[in-house]
Amino acid sequence: MIGQRVAKLRAARGESLREAALRTGVSHTTIARIEKGEVTCSFHSTLRKIADGYGVRLEYLLTGREPQQDFYEAVRRLPPDVRARLYFVHPAERTRLVLEYLLAEFPEEFTLEQVAQNAGVEPRRLQDFLARQDRPADSDELYLRVAAALGRLTGIDLHWIRCGCAPDEVPGHLSPDTLAAYLAVVRKAVEAGVRPETLALAIDLLSVRSEAALAAGRA
Repeated sequence: MIGQRVAKLRAARGESLREAALRTGVSHTTIARIEKGEVTCSFHSTLRKIADGYGVRLEYLLTGREPQQDFYEAVRRLPPDVRARLYFVHPAERTRLVLEYLLAEFPEEFTLEQVAQNAGVEPRRLQDFLARQDRPADSDELYLRVAAALGRLTGIDLHWIRCGCAPDEVPGHLSPDTLAAYLAVVRKAVEAGVRPETLALAIDLLSVRSEAALAAGRA
């Protein structure tokens, strides 16, 4: 399967084995052996060169899965009420959720020690962070380090950590102030137990009344 994924990447760009070798720094004979399912003595480091050369993550070559896309899809599958709550938790909590997901779903690719090293913190501090036992004074500095490390390791956008959504989920014409105001309204609705469809209906009614008022004013 790994060989098939390597061959697919090469074929998608219409490259020969020698062209793939120039792109990745891996000899064409080694790439050919990998595509045939043969393993080299430096298999892991060789695959990393191929992944870097083709702009994919090593996890994709190893498992066929992309942590970033898997995570976004998992979030989109959440029930609407659970999904809405993610907008209103502290970014540190969203960072924990991402880390917990990766450790559970990609145990061979993401270890606590690996993330701690990438974030420049001791594994024990990261364990405390996951257990929600980190000191409040350290929380902001720690979650920012961990969030940046997860972004580097997976490609999950830091916008999601900060705002609870991916950048492409936010309409481009909304200013930060407008988006904050809308989120404040949604927060009130969630806290009051107002169902999303009820809130949408109320907005539609307000729009109709506003249009009617404008029409009356023009008359």
